[in-house]
Amino acid sequence: MTDTKRLRAKLKGKKTIKVERIAFMSRSGELLKLTWCEPMRSLAELWTFGNILSREDYDLGDGSRPGQRGISAPQVKAIADGIRTSSRPYLGTLVVGMPQDEEFVEIEVIEEIAEGVSLVKLTIYDGSPDIYSVDGQHREMAMDQVWADVKDADDGDALVVRQYIERSATEMTMLLEGDPDILSTLFIKMASTKPIDPSLIAVMDKSSLQNRLGQYVIKNSRLCDKRVSYLPEATHRRRDGQFAGLYKASGVRSASAAIAGVGVRDRSPVTRETHLEEVIKNRVSTNTSGTEALDQVGAEVVEILDYAFDRLPGWREISAGTLSVAEFRKEYLHSAAAGLHVIANTIAAAKIASLDPRRAVDALSALAWRRDALKTFSSDEAGAAEKAEHVFFEGTLAKTVWDDRGLRWRASASGATRAGYEAAISRVLRHIATEHPELKAMASDATFTQLGLIARKRGPGRPPKKAAAASTSK
Repeated sequence: MTDTKRLRAKLKGKKTIKVERIAFMSRSGELLKLTWCEPMRSLAELWTFGNILSREDYDLGDGSRPGQRGISAPQVKAIADGIRTSSRPYLGTLVVGMPQDEEFVEIEVIEEIAEGVSLVKLTIYDGSPDIYSVDGQHREMAMDQVWADVKDADDGDALVVRQYIERSATEMTMLLEGDPDILSTLFIKMASTKPIDPSLIAVMDKSSLQNRLGQYVIKNSRLCDKRVSYLPEATHRRRDGQFAGLYKASGVRSASAAIAGVGVRDRSPVTRETHLEEVIKNRVSTNTSGTEALDQVGAEVVEILDYAFDRLPGWREISAGTLSVAEFRKEYLHSAAAGLHVIANTIAAAKIASLDPRRAVDALSALAWRRDALKTFSSDEAGAAEKAEHVFFEGTLAKTVWDDRGLRWRASASGATRAGYEAAISRVLRHIATEHPELKAMASDATFTQLGLIARKRGPGRPPKKAAAASTSK
């Protein structure tokens, strides 16, 4: 609608129209959706951020609106370059979402054209709730950039691009859904353009138990408070200049599930979910729902992590405000996700063995977690210089190398390989059992089996074929 028409509508006391389209209306289960073709020029002039569309970086602490992953400038540039250089600038379907507010969203059915599909007239009036980008924010930004460059072109390659855009259209689908959690989950499930960071999935997707448990811990644990990253670091810092990521959300999710009772039986998200479901089912009773059981488990994880936050080397200094996250990451081995897994599974082992997990944390606090906790020894080679290795975690969490620039031995994280941190967990549990006999059950075969460090023993299975045939002939 032009500015003149808007003014006339206001003078007549009519609601002014923001968008009016002929669309196909259909459903995906309970989700009502409208689909139409939008001229590409209109995408760049009307359906832009700050005009009709809204977007926000996802914020775990704000559940009032849907959010997106951070904008990737290289991704926008790659799409824009594709639009400029292709004679077939196909963008795919762009998906937006908004609440179905009857005061501002009017749908007039024109004709039913197939079962469950109707041709409708969609009218959205000024004052309507925000329309959010659900899938396609990078494509929308790229289209905006390209059109700004070529809209006034009258010769050369830019004119060719302008003409392609002016005669092209893109499919657009509007989801009439106002629940921010549902829109965020739909974005995660679609994932149609660029792979989504597992940490962003961990905080946005509320359809799985493991994600909901991780979100509970991230929101409530002092260890995680404003220290867990799920967006690019630069995006977090634009929102909070003091932000420093301690752990990724996906790592906290895995650690939370481990403490809950999954242990290292999490070789895939599917197996982690299956084992966590069993943990929650065992908590459900006539007086406790599944959601309440999940919250109970989450509260227990938060309680023990907060206890550890005040006691483990490095963590306790962050808690006391005497060490920054950046310094911690440089100085301590458990700044890596693998170290967090070792702590989480040691706590899980204590719970499996029916021991107080705080005793396990106290035992963990006595271990050498600093990267510079090295010991030197003479090489077996004649005339060779001394070598060094970490006093406890060498070959598991730590790999000691010679630093040519610093002229010293330095222990770096050996990488978050499953073999490495499972070996570290085994070493820690056996060490604790030796140093603290009252905790020896943490290193028993039964505990190792339930934790997932030892494969469960198989049953007798089928008898050999010959034996089976002999027993049949008797």
